[in-house]
Amino acid sequence: MGFVRGLDWATIDEVQRAPELLLAIKKTVDEDYRLGRFLLTGSANLMTLPRVADSLASRIETLRLLPLAHAEIIGQGTSFLERLFAAELQGTREVTIGDDLVRIVLAGGFPEALARESERRRHIWARSWLTSVLTRDL
Repeated sequence: MGFVRGLDWATIDEVQRAPELLLAIKKTVDEDYRLGRFLLTGSANLMTLPRVADSLASRIETLRLLPLAHAEIIGQGTSFLERLFAAELQGTREVTIGDDLVRIVLAGGFPEALARESERRRHIWARSWLTSVLTRDL
């Protein structure tokens, strides 16, 4: 409680490793309800952890990050949303098809997988990731 009470603004990475902090954060937020005081990051769904005793309802907002988009992977900006809101849906004429499209899709969008240089290493990483998720979450 003392550690959390002394924090004005904080980012706590991998918070699922210290679920005992959550009740202290809840108490601190109840006492000082300024939005955005705590940024909690992690690779696990807090609500599925066995040691989390409270839902933190009305005190927490969850943002799920998706894998990288192809435009992000190749370092190219995208204007899709801007064009969509401007009702200008005509995009570029460049399309990826065939083997190139298959290669891009199979590479995926997880930075950890993309860091593997070969298709074989990406496949091993993906299988390991899937096994870990299924073993832990199911």
